[in-house]
Amino acid sequence: MTKYAKDYSVGELMCVTLAREIEDGDVIVLGSFTPLAYASYILAKITHAPNSTLLAYAAVDFRPFQLSFIRAESSATIGASCIWTMLEDLNSVHLKGRGDVEAISSIQADQYGNINLSVVGEYDSPKLRGPGGAGAPEVIKMHRKMIGYFPNHSKMTFVPKVDVITGTRYVIDAEERIKQGYRPGPIKYISNLAVITKEKKAKPFRIDSLHPGVTADQVVENTGFDLEVPKDIPETELPTAEQVRLIREEVDPYGTLAFDFKPGKERLGYLHEILQKELEAIGYA
Repeated sequence: MTKYAKDYSVGELMCVTLAREIEDGDVIVLGSFTPLAYASYILAKITHAPNSTLLAYAAVDFRPFQLSFIRAESSATIGASCIWTMLEDLNSVHLKGRGDVEAISSIQADQYGNINLSVVGEYDSPKLRGPGGAGAPEVIKMHRKMIGYFPNHSKMTFVPKVDVITGTRYVIDAEERIKQGYRPGPIKYISNLAVITKEKKAKPFRIDSLHPGVTADQVVENTGFDLEVPKDIPETELPTAEQVRLIREEVDPYGTLAFDFKPGKERLGYLHEILQKELEAIGYA
């Protein structure tokens, strides 16, 4: 009998939910250091997907490591089967359509499968400037699955139409993707409220599951576009006690996962706390 955790954070729930989207044998690409995504990939690798291939920085098929702002790149490199260049990565995985998963997050996401990592408002005089797309346009178009995670499910994040299209899954239907030479796969977003999915271009996102204590009305009220609301919506599967233990003790002992959920004003202070813990652990504090 599965023993589910009684003590878990929404971040840990989202981490486990994303990890469950990883299938054994998936090719997983790690982009810029995003703690929740990294924790999910490594958790999947050490539990149900041992044959998944992890790619990050210049490292190919690296061994799982503890999350660290200071040592992430060196840990991946030391544990890699081989090292390659970014050009080799792009040509071998991204542009060949061999990637399965690279979870994204963004400032905005809309009902059409577009994301915005660029600016909010007018491009030349924005209200907010984001980090930019980097490899996101290729990732969400070429990879088999488009998985996103959003710590703040609100109408500011899920908008009718993004202000700037940084990337798009313009071909969504399985038949269309196959015809265009892409592998079929859905758009799935995991937020702090629910899991929503889009599989057909002409159909809206559907609520797949609700997190414990969340109602369908809350999700609808906090989404800036129409959703398909099934009659019976299951509760998101809880993390197991073992999954929570692994996150806290082996994958993320410094608490980097919580960084994704900190308001902007608190992030600098929290980052300082984590860096202090990491420096103490290696004897440099």
